Amino acid sequence: MPQTRTNKEATVEQLTAKLAGAESVYLTDLTGLDVEQVTRLRSQLYAESVECHVVKNTLTRFAIEKAGLPDLGSYLDGPTALVIAQEPVAPAKVLVDFSNQNDDKPSIKGGLLTGAIIAPEQVQELAKLPSREELLARAVGGIAAPITGLVFALSGVLSKMVRVVAAVAAQKEAAGGEE
Repeated sequence: MPQTRTNKEATVEQLTAKLAGAESVYLTDLTGLDVEQVTRLRSQLYAESVECHVVKNTLTRFAIEKAGLPDLGSYLDGPTALVIAQEPVAPAKVLVDFSNQNDDKPSIKGGLLTGAIIAPEQVQELAKLPSREELLARAVGGIAAPITGLVFALSGVLSKMVRVVAAVAAQKEAAGGEE
């Protein structure tokens, strides 16, 4: 059953809002995946707070134009699913990992990253980056390492001083007992 013009306009408006507020948009071809696989992929994307939409290419072109994003041209040929996210690395990892586990399906056509068109190879490179949480953990570890070293160095000096004071006290006590 064909959509009415009103429904199409509403779809374009909703998609425009999502595209305008997105940090990254990936275009994939879900052809060759069965319903169970698509459901599993959508679940993995949802777990990362990522949306996956299948919208007619014509409506997607209108939404992209309305959002002020660059024309995706040939990336919107054939069946296309839009993966829309606020964070670029997590959805790229999910798509690439899922594709590797399922005979290179879905195929990644390309995408948009902060308003710039990226090729499928660049999506593959994004997937290799560490997650935001891992980068934060590395930064905190890098900051904490010198402080931890300082604490251990000072505690070593203090323990040596305590042993010297104890030895001097024992020596004076022994010397005081001889007189």
